[in-house]
Formats: sequence, structure tokens, C-alpha cells
Amino acid sequence: MLLDIVKKRRSIRRFTDEKVSDDDIKKILEITLHAPTAKNRNAVRYIVVKDKNRLEELSNYKVRNANFIKDAGAAIAVVSDKNIAPNTYYQDACIAATFLMLAVTDIGLGSTWVNVVDAVHESGKSAKDFLREFFDLDENYDVECIIAIGHIGEEKSQRKPFDYKEVVYEDKYDKTK
Repeated sequence: MLLDIVKKRRSIRRFTDEKVSDDDIKKILEITLHAPTAKNRNAVRYIVVKDKNRLEELSNYKVRNANFIKDAGAAIAVVSDKNIAPNTYYQDACIAATFLMLAVTDIGLGSTWVNVVDAVHESGKSAKDFLREFFDLDENYDVECIIAIGHIGEEKSQRKPFDYKEVVYEDKYDKTK
């Protein structure tokens, strides 16, 4: 059941040395390719990185909070084509990334979304520009996030969901909450 997978999913930043198989990557992406997009335009692309040297270099795409990528078994860049969906490319990529992380959890692996928006490479250039060069992408493509994937190397407690009464409203927003 989907709720079981959602409850199980955690942001994993420590991975074992066990490799992520090509079969696992294919299963993850087969699920991810079912993610909806606005007007079914299919503006999202995926770049799988498994080479340890590339993962090491990728882990430096921003100044902070990406270094654990080097220890992942794989990373998948979620890339949007701004020409195909000029108004919805970012939303489409976010939906796809969510499907991707749930698929990772479903097959028993761990993952973490690594942010790109407003991030800066140590050279001072934007992380988006660094990643566009790293992946040899044309200007119409943006890397929206990197999903680090691997065999889970840490234990985390179940995440408590947000309080329903605090965040759900009926008919209109309630300013008194």
C-alpha cells in the first residue's frame, strides 16, 4: 500500500558500499516514468551516474550539503526541458523526483533529494550552470535536483507527519488557526 511506502521513506545520507544494480536502477526509473506531467508533455529527463569518479565530482556541485553523493551507489539527475513545458517544467520535475524517491523506497533502497535551486558552486557560478556543464546540457535544460541512491547505511526513526488540524482547511483558509 502506498501509505506504507510513504511512512517508510526517509532522507538517507549514509550508504553502504554495496553497489546499486542496473536492474534496480531500471525498476526505479520504470516506476518514475509513470509520473504525471502537465498536458502529458514529458519534459523530464534522467541522467544516471554510477561511476565513482563522476559521483565524487558531482558531490562538489554546491558548497554545502551534497558531499554524501560521493558515497552513494548511484545518483540520478532530474532534468527538465524548458522548451517542452515552459510554464510547468519545474513542477513536472518535482513530481517525477517524488515518484523516484518512493520507487527507491519500494525496492528497499534509500535516497535523498539534493537541492539545486539557488545553490552555488565553490567557483562562484550557480550550481545550475555547473551542472549544465557537468552533464553537457544545452541552455534549455535545467537540473532541478539530484537524487542520491544507495543501500541504507543508517537507521532513522519514522517521521511524524504534519498535524492534520494545523494544515488542512475546509472551503477557505482559516486565519485563526
